[in-house]
Parts: sequence; structure tokens; C-alpha cells
Amino acid sequence: MEIRQETIINKSIADCWEILGNQYVDIYKWASPVNHAEGDGKSGLNGAACDIRGCHVSGMGDIKEKLTDFDPENHYLAYEVITGLPAMMKAAKNSWKLSAINAEQTRLNMAGVIQPKGILGSLLKPVLKMQFDKMTKNIVEEFKHYVETGEQHPRKVKAAQKYAA
Repeated sequence: MEIRQETIINKSIADCWEILGNQYVDIYKWASPVNHAEGDGKSGLNGAACDIRGCHVSGMGDIKEKLTDFDPENHYLAYEVITGLPAMMKAAKNSWKLSAINAEQTRLNMAGVIQPKGILGSLLKPVLKMQFDKMTKNIVEEFKHYVETGEQHPRKVKAAQKYAA
């Protein structure tokens, strides 16, 4: 199943890449489902902060994501979940691409692929698609808000308060 999201961010491509690429490990600062994230401490592809990012994701628990592509020149990164997927999922991959519209606007294209596994995964395919569509839509919206304002989206603030309690 493929999931796509797109938005226009009212900031330069450099500002967007700073948060998306250069601060790759810091996703927990702006994405509401991510309560904690850290890198593996190893230098990553093409200067990335890490090769493997560990995240604690609400509703899923601990996952690890491996960078499969990191291209600062073309403002593109891709990763796949290597551990922590629910039993009904075979694979999950995601990519983010930034494209300059002009000096102060950037287009973000996010593309994800999820592969259900087994009978349960097949039966739950419509539900999984709906959940991942909503989650990725929210994450893209939260990224846009964070880049444009420098502040967490209200949904992230609420999620952080809930996690702390």
C-alpha cells in the first residue's frame, strides 16, 4: 500500500532541510506520535547524524529505522523500519523530498509504503491504510508548523503532556 502526502511550507528549502535532514534524529521535537528518538551514534550516509534511528512511537512502542538514502544536495531522505513493526506488518518504508518553489517556499513530498503480512494483515488492510494516511497527514502538518513557526504543533504539545503523565 502506498501513502502520499504533500504540502507547501512557507520557508526556504535550507530551513526545511535543517530540521528534516540535519536534525534527522530530533523528530521527537515536532512529530506527535514520536515520544523519544536517538541515533545509533555512528556517522550515517552522506553526513547524516546516524544510520539507524530508534524511536518510541505512541501506539507501536519502540521501532528502529535504517536510513536507506540521505542526499543533502537534492534534499531527499528515505528509511525503512527494521525492528518493531506490529505482527500484521511485513515492511514499512518512507521517503521525504523537498523541492524549492522560490526563495521562501518549499514543496514537501512524503511517500510511504506499508506491506501487511498474513491473514490478519490482509483483513486489516483498509484499517491500516486509513490509520497510516491519518498519521502521515498529521506528521506532515506538524513538520510544516514547526518549520514555519519554530514551535510545536498543538497536537505535539498535547501528546508530549500525555506521554509525560
